[in-house]
Amino acid sequence: MVGTHEERIVARGLRPPGPLLLVRKRLESAAGGRMRVIVSSEEAVDELVAFFDGMGVPIETDRAGDDYHVIADLSGLGKGD
Repeated sequence: MVGTHEERIVARGLRPPGPLLLVRKRLESAAGGRMRVIVSSEEAVDELVAFFDGMGVPIETDRAGDDYHVIADLSGLGKGD
């Protein structure tokens, strides 16, 4: 998507709940758009997917080499509940 801001959190090597704690902190000041979290374990992916799913945020997951990418679409957050 052209013109879409993407926050990027590199959390390689962090064991759960480390990546989730970084995400929660970044969400306090997130400007919308997308958030890409790069982790190195399936457990971290599962935790992040459950977290974003609980918020009703659309997500995608991908694997690139030894890394896992969790991409969350934050554009709908805070818009009319």
